[in-house]
Amino acid sequence: MKIFILKSILLFFLVLPQLKAFQPPSLIENIAFYTEIYPPANYLVDDELKGISVDTLKAIWKNLDIPEQEVLLVPWARGYKFTLNKSNTALFTMSKTQPREKLFKWVGPFFHSTHILIAKKSKNFNFSNLQQVFNHTVAAVKDDISGISLRKIGFPASNLAEISQLEQALLLMQSGRVDMMVTTVHAFEHLAKKNNLHADAYQQVWQVDKTGNYLAFNINTPDHIIRTYQRAFDDIAKQRLTIKQQYDLSPAEY
Repeated sequence: MKIFILKSILLFFLVLPQLKAFQPPSLIENIAFYTEIYPPANYLVDDELKGISVDTLKAIWKNLDIPEQEVLLVPWARGYKFTLNKSNTALFTMSKTQPREKLFKWVGPFFHSTHILIAKKSKNFNFSNLQQVFNHTVAAVKDDISGISLRKIGFPASNLAEISQLEQALLLMQSGRVDMMVTTVHAFEHLAKKNNLHADAYQQVWQVDKTGNYLAFNINTPDHIIRTYQRAFDDIAKQRLTIKQQYDLSPAEY
């Protein structure tokens, strides 16, 4: 009898870590999810949050058999600060860069982004080197990877107008208060469509870089939660492809 009890106890402790690893994340941690308005990844339609990242995260929750979690819509800089400093938080989607890599824990990539400089065609910009780019003013979302990538290649901070939302950058460029805006290929395509802009009135004048976009968790998030989310993300590969196609994402940014 004693041997049976000892074996049962031993088996329990051997199986416990595996059970914990497969336990739905919402039962282990109460994660607060943050995002911003940045189409086509995340945006509002009739007060409902939509987008590539939103739909992908919902598919992950469904795969994990947990209810859809609340997503808080905040300016990017605020969501970044919360997720960096507060436990049980996550932000999507965040570009994974070397300086950020050890600050968060990552699930993805949800898709890739090509960061570009956009200007009105009437400006007749034809840059042959970075120094020519640096002589002009650019609007960028504060603390967003597009502006960070621009500064990384040496763009002067004095010529960078930082704002809280992407549409503000578009307004600054349209009004002539800045010469260009920095964004991604898919974000500008969506923005142009939403605002009924004539796409042929604008042009890409410089490519800054290309990065992967992830669901970023606070660094103190237990590893088994990250593994659970990543496993669910991998399981829905076909759904992720369908989602990207539904939002007309360029295959180059899959």
